[in-house]
Amino acid sequence: METRPVPAFNGIPALGLGTYPLSGQDCTDIVKMTVGLGYRHIDTAQMYGNEREVGAALKSCGVPRGEIFVTTKVDPSNNGKARFSDSVKRSIDDLGGPVDLLLIHWPPPDAEIDATLDLLKAEQVAGRTARIGVSNFTPRMLRQAAKRLPEIACNQVEYHPLLDQRELKKAADALSLPLVAYSPVARGRTFQNGVIKAIAEKHKRPPSEIVLRWIVQQGVVAIPKTSKRDHAASNLNIFAFELSPDEMTAISGIGSSAGRTINPGWMSGRWND
Repeated sequence: METRPVPAFNGIPALGLGTYPLSGQDCTDIVKMTVGLGYRHIDTAQMYGNEREVGAALKSCGVPRGEIFVTTKVDPSNNGKARFSDSVKRSIDDLGGPVDLLLIHWPPPDAEIDATLDLLKAEQVAGRTARIGVSNFTPRMLRQAAKRLPEIACNQVEYHPLLDQRELKKAADALSLPLVAYSPVARGRTFQNGVIKAIAEKHKRPPSEIVLRWIVQQGVVAIPKTSKRDHAASNLNIFAFELSPDEMTAISGIGSSAGRTINPGWMSGRWND
């Protein structure tokens, strides 16, 4: 199928490779493979334990580092002043240079959010990242972050048709901030949904392309994880077609608050504030 150039939302390529839970040589090989296919956005994190492997792929992939958009995220255990900057320096060393986007991976306790945002800003000022942003912030937290740091670039969150994120999307849109969708196909669970399967049959495309197209057509960045070349290549096809307004509405009606896949205990009771 014919592909199209990958657009960018707020300077962030609309399709990237999520690298959790890739590790070891497999991680390096898969990152190199996707870059070879045309991916120019790679997402990693301190928590994933694979920054060094991603860095090895970036160094040996044959594409200039300046042409690849790299995101990493600060582990919650490093959110405090004593560890934040040193942890970022280690990430930069492992990745082979400054990153394009640095995120707070999970929100700290409410009383510490502003101080953690200030630490994030300091990393941008120091030149270790071009952009800064947050991840897993709720609507209230996102508004607080944008008030403290108007320059934040995005909020990376779980986003797929099975999870109702309309309120979060509304809050992000009001701030002119894109969401970045991790777990965008809900670890394959979206492929079994009848609405998605019917739309996929109509377009003669795999359900994965329908789900990812639904995401990016809303102005949301998608970072699916894949280890298979054919799947990675298929993902690039989502810019060669569009879903109709009725199809977008039908898919948007699937989600519920019970559709969350990633739900650590420390976020209990915080998602809907």
